Amino acid sequence: MLSALEVMLESTRFTDIRVEHLAREAEMSRATFYVYFEDKGTFLSEVAESAIGTVVEAGRYWWSLGPDLTKGDLREALERIADAYRSQHRTMAAVIEAASYDSLIGERFADLMKEASDGLAAYIRTGQREGFIHADIDPDASAVWLAYMAERGFAKLVTPADAAATESLMATLTDLVWNALHAGLR
Repeated sequence: MLSALEVMLESTRFTDIRVEHLAREAEMSRATFYVYFEDKGTFLSEVAESAIGTVVEAGRYWWSLGPDLTKGDLREALERIADAYRSQHRTMAAVIEAASYDSLIGERFADLMKEASDGLAAYIRTGQREGFIHADIDPDASAVWLAYMAERGFAKLVTPADAAATESLMATLTDLVWNALHAGLR
């Protein structure tokens, strides 16, 4: 089913995809579709689990970095997240689109952002205790800002960018995060 959705999202917004089209691409009848899914929002929610899991798993690498991290390590961590997001960009775009009108999808996207910001806030707290992240920043507020800033940046800037633009964007993101969290502590 995921591959059927990915194919359709190449040329069609999720809002414009009809259940009949999803069922046909998945080589099943409309009735069979409804055996498994309440509606296309439920379908997207289930399909999105894999995409969201891929992005969150990439974030966990960042949150595992310790006091000996370098700016290059941070760059690698952010590139892992960008690569994961890019690999799931059609599904993530459908999630963002549907989140505005489908409460189930909206809740799942909010859960993703909460998981990302909670993981990042825990990382910031650990870094503050261990002295490799500035002690004077609010971990929760900083994590929410960084998570939403990164998600929108990956979606709107990095995903459509060519290699040269991606290099510049990732260097800038690394500088922003490094300066906000780590600069001047060593």
